[in-house]
Amino acid sequence: MESIAQNVLALTAAVLLSCITPAYASEPPVLDLTKDALRSTGDPPVIPHAVNPAQDGEECNACHRTGSHNAPPTDHPERLNCTSCHVQGELKKEGKAAGKGKQE
Repeated sequence: MESIAQNVLALTAAVLLSCITPAYASEPPVLDLTKDALRSTGDPPVIPHAVNPAQDGEECNACHRTGSHNAPPTDHPERLNCTSCHVQGELKKEGKAAGKGKQE
């Protein structure tokens, strides 16, 4: 009886180890920056709106992951350091709000 329990225990340990080992054996995927650069038709687009220097890519992805608020959807949402490639462009003046409340 004791040898059967030892065999079952050994078999269980072997099965558990075979499930755990592959998870640690594989290397994480390497991002191919060259492939992304070749997809671009030119320089990375400039950012046409105000950007808080302290914000991260998750804040950018709030709109750019899905294209909400007319934001162009990104094809690389896993990259969270947006301003390492994209720079602040010229900001558009807010024409609608500028004239409100004024009477001449």
